[in-house]
Amino acid sequence: MKQFLQKKAKLVFLCMLVLLTCTACANPRGKDGKTRADQIIASEETTIDVNQINISDITDKAEKKELKKQVKDGKITIPATTFKSSMSHGWFDGLIVWPIAQIINLVSAKTDAGVGIIVTTLLIQMLVFVFTRKSQMSTQRMQEIQPEIQRIQDKYKDKTDERSKMQMAQEMQNIYQKYDIHPFGSMLVTFIQLPIMMGMYYATMRAVSVVSGSFIGISLFGTPIEGIKALNIPCIIIYVLMVIFYIVSMKLPQWLKKWQDKKDNVKVKKYAQNDGNPMANSMNMYMYFMTGMICIMYISWPMAMSFYWLVSSVIRVAQSLILHQIMNKK
Repeated sequence: MKQFLQKKAKLVFLCMLVLLTCTACANPRGKDGKTRADQIIASEETTIDVNQINISDITDKAEKKELKKQVKDGKITIPATTFKSSMSHGWFDGLIVWPIAQIINLVSAKTDAGVGIIVTTLLIQMLVFVFTRKSQMSTQRMQEIQPEIQRIQDKYKDKTDERSKMQMAQEMQNIYQKYDIHPFGSMLVTFIQLPIMMGMYYATMRAVSVVSGSFIGISLFGTPIEGIKALNIPCIIIYVLMVIFYIVSMKLPQWLKKWQDKKDNVKVKKYAQNDGNPMANSMNMYMYFMTGMICIMYISWPMAMSFYWLVSSVIRVAQSLILHQIMNKK
């Protein structure tokens, strides 16, 4: 019971962190959808086309006047953004958005904005994995042992007495211990990734390399809906691949389990079939709901975010393959 309460306390803390994270930043865009000049993050003094940013909606009159002085021949000079100035806008800006944007800028300076996002995403995923590797392995095991959990639930589905409930809870606990699964592990991963995703969202809108840069000729600051309307094929391909790889990353652990059972000649029992399996059906519904939500959200977010989510999904697919091999050997 003590361990359970400790886990609950951690979850409450993480929920509060996410709530604060989601309300910590103001919208960096102006009314025209372009990033305001005072919100752009640059690693060094940079000159860009003034038409790529917004100056008219800056609320600080003194800062607005100063930035207008930097406009010459249709170009504007953006000063380097310091950690101190980012912290003055809030802890989320300084501790999460600023570092992510600066990594994108530094890598992009030697390559392009797309490679900057790829490298930054790899670094973020590696960092998250270091802190949540046990939780991620628990999450994958949880997905792979759903048939065993379903067997226990089917065994007690018509029993409502307290004794049966306690026996069911004990059998479930035994399964978790057998496979070294921590049921709340998936929540830990989610609550750590959410602030990072929000940080990446703001960083891609504010990093000067993304605002003024591109990847294989695609503007990463535009949105997928704009690309679809303009029949921009590369833009549409990135968006479609993002959706496909997200679905694959969600379903892969189950596919790997089926493949492994087939390879090991494991007889698939009736309770392991998806047909009529409430838990499998609810998991599929969750996957479809999440996919639909991401499709709706990301269609109006900058292309840089679709690209980020595509790269993240590819990394998660590779991660699932590696974790499956590790767990299978154990």
